[in-house]
Amino acid sequence: MKNSLLIIFLLLSFTARSNEEELKVVTEDWPPFILKGQEVSGIVTSNIREILAYTDIKYSIDVYPWARSFHLATTNPNILIYSIYRTKQRESKFHWFCPLYKSTPIHVYKLASNEINIDSLEALKTSVVGIMRGDNSHSYFLQQGFQEGVNLDISSNEETNLKKLIKGRIDVVIQSKESLNYRLGLLGAADLNLMSGLEISKGESAEHCMALSLGTKPETINKIKKGFEQWQKTQ
Repeated sequence: MKNSLLIIFLLLSFTARSNEEELKVVTEDWPPFILKGQEVSGIVTSNIREILAYTDIKYSIDVYPWARSFHLATTNPNILIYSIYRTKQRESKFHWFCPLYKSTPIHVYKLASNEINIDSLEALKTSVVGIMRGDNSHSYFLQQGFQEGVNLDISSNEETNLKKLIKGRIDVVIQSKESLNYRLGLLGAADLNLMSGLEISKGESAEHCMALSLGTKPETINKIKKGFEQWQKTQ
C-alpha cells in the first residue's frame, strides 16, 4: 500500500513538473554585454543566469533582433527580456527588475573626417543617423522629430550600421563605447578614427534592466523577484 501511494505521489509530482511552463528569455546580440553563440554568454547574461539559479524555473535564452525580442515580450506572457532600458514609454508594459548591470551611456559617433556637428539634436537633423529598428534610440529620435528615410536610416542590427558608417552611407551611429570598440574589432576596423558627440542615455536611464511580460503568472513573478533580491545581496 505504501509503495502504491509513493508511486502515485511521484507520478503526480512528475506530471506537475512536466506541465510547468518554461520561461522564455529573449535578448539581442549586444557585445560585450550579451554574446550570441552556441550558448548565449556575456557579462550581463552571466547575471541573468545567476539570478535564475536562485529559482527552480526552467528557462531558455534566445537571441533575436531587438525589435522581435521586444515584440515577443510585449505580446506574450512568461517572457523575460534583457538588457532593456527603463523608460516612461515602457514603464507600464512590464514587471521591472533594475539594475541588472551598471549604467552604460549611449553616445552619437561619427568618423573624425566628417565635419558635421554632432553635439546637439538640432545639428543632427541635418545628418543621416543610423538607427537599429525598435530600440530605445529609435523611439527617442522619432519623438524628437526625426523622420525615417529623411534623417534616420533604419537597420536590423548595429553591425550593419557600422558598415554603412565606414562606407559613408550614413553620418553617425548610436552606440555605447564598450560595444562600439568590440564591434569595430570584429570588423577589423579597431584603428578607425571616430569622434563622440551628444549623449543620448546616461545615469539611471542607461542602467541595464530585465523585464517580465505582463500576464505572467504571479507565482513566476514572485520567484523571479525573490531570486533577483537574493542576487542583489551578493553584489
